[in-house]
Amino acid sequence: MRRYQTSGLGRDIPPEREYVEIYFLQCKKSIEAASEFFAHYSRRYWRSPSGEVIHDWKRLAWQWIWNRRAGAC
Repeated sequence: MRRYQTSGLGRDIPPEREYVEIYFLQCKKSIEAASEFFAHYSRRYWRSPSGEVIHDWKRLAWQWIWNRRAGAC
């Protein structure tokens, strides 16, 4: 079976957990914060509160970080 390759650029939904962790580390955030973000949106099937499919997980991650008052990347 051939595995689907993702680019990690932010448009692949759902993203690879590893790419999310790398992004959070680049933003000087913890793996735990990345795991919380990933778990939250995985439970929501990568949809917004209005039910729309998320189109850019990196933008969403940036907003997640910013909204937690930890400062953005």
